[in-house]
Amino acid sequence: MSGTAVLTEMWPVLGRHEQAAAWLMIWRDLGRAPRTNDAYGRGLAEYLLMCEREGVDPDTANRAHVAVYVRELT
Repeated sequence: MSGTAVLTEMWPVLGRHEQAAAWLMIWRDLGRAPRTNDAYGRGLAEYLLMCEREGVDPDTANRAHVAVYVRELT
């Protein structure tokens, strides 16, 4: 199973956001600790799901969009 397939199996939303999956693969390929990769993957997946729910394109999100996500974290 390829690295991207593993990521999209863990976080299916990454399958819909190729650039996000590629970014996460870079971090994994740099040899980051497994728990770091997991934390980044979970956070990224949660952010992308918020973007989908709010109708926000993650590639053009602005501070206000990020603020919505941050508020959800608290």
